[in-house]
Amino acid sequence: MQARQTVVVGGGYVAARKVEGLLASESQVKVISPVLVPELQLLADSGVITVFERSYQDGDLEGAFLAIAATDEITINHAVWAEAMKRGCLINVVDDPEHSTFILPAVLQRGEMSVAVSTGGSSPALARRLRERLEDIIGPEYGTLTELMAELRPELLASFPPGKARLQAALRIVDSNILDVIQNLGRDAALTYAREQLHQQD
Repeated sequence: MQARQTVVVGGGYVAARKVEGLLASESQVKVISPVLVPELQLLADSGVITVFERSYQDGDLEGAFLAIAATDEITINHAVWAEAMKRGCLINVVDDPEHSTFILPAVLQRGEMSVAVSTGGSSPALARRLRERLEDIIGPEYGTLTELMAELRPELLASFPPGKARLQAALRIVDSNILDVIQNLGRDAALTYAREQLHQQD
């Protein structure tokens, strides 16, 4: 399926966080801003995103499925919103739910695992802070655990009938010391350990 065009107006750190989330969802991202923070410049230099290093102009949303206005200029953000409304494009104006047709949650990504925090647009700052606190609790090892569970899933489905037995088998891994094994011994050792936990009552 062809990636849908997304336009981000703004080149600051807020825009960079939005771009990061969009790239994770495999969107085709175009950024419009006369100035870029280093994170966005790196993505531009590597060809991951398309950048127009200038101010927003009416017509920039042509062909866009989704737009994000992330500048610190209210008049520009509202101009982006107006064009989005005219074109029937989904629009998120950062910190302005009244001029947004969708809300972006604060997302913590650990490999294939995503944890989203949303306040329904009431307080993006609170959502961000909660996500930052979750980063301290849910470390990178959870991404590895997600990979291991995916790798073991066919074995789980083949070895246990649907229902309580299958759930308990999966929870034996999740509730074990698997995270410590990942951190201290690495992925391969963790896979062996997880398989032992899976079948320990067979």
